[in-house]
Amino acid sequence: MMRMIFSTAFILAFSSLVSAQKLKKEDVLGFWKLKESGFYEGKTKVKKDFDNCRLMRNYTLREDGFAVYNYVEGSVGDCMPSEPRLSFWRIVDNRIQFFVDDKNILEEVMVTFNKDKTMLFSSYIPIPAKNSDAKLEAILNTIHYSILEKQY
Repeated sequence: MMRMIFSTAFILAFSSLVSAQKLKKEDVLGFWKLKESGFYEGKTKVKKDFDNCRLMRNYTLREDGFAVYNYVEGSVGDCMPSEPRLSFWRIVDNRIQFFVDDKNILEEVMVTFNKDKTMLFSSYIPIPAKNSDAKLEAILNTIHYSILEKQY
C-alpha cells in the first residue's frame, strides 16, 4: 500500500514538472527534421521502422506564425513527397496548434524538450473518443509521438 502511494506521488510530481515546462516561441522556431516516430501501447513506446525516405519528414516553424509540414512516403529509391501543408501555428500552454482558422485545427501536439535537445511531439487528445467498436476506439485514442531534431 505504501509503495503504491509513493508511486502515485512520484507520478504526480513528475507530471506536474513536465506540464510546468513553459514553451517559448524562440525555442520552437526553426527547421525540425523527423528523427523517430511511433506510438504508445499503454506505457510502452513502439517505434515505427522508418527508412531514410520517410525520415525526410519535417516541420518548419517560422517567426511570422506560418508553419510548413513536409510529408514523405515510400522507401529509399522511390520517395514520394506530398504537397507541403502550409498552416499557421501558435503555442497554447504546453502544446502547439497547427491551424487554418480558429475552427479548423489541423493538428495539436503536446511538446516536450529532451535532454539531447530534440523536441517530442505527442498526440493531444483532450476528450477520448467513444465508439461501440472497441478496436476503432483504441485506434482513435492511440497516442502517437514524433521526435524532431533541429537542423537550423
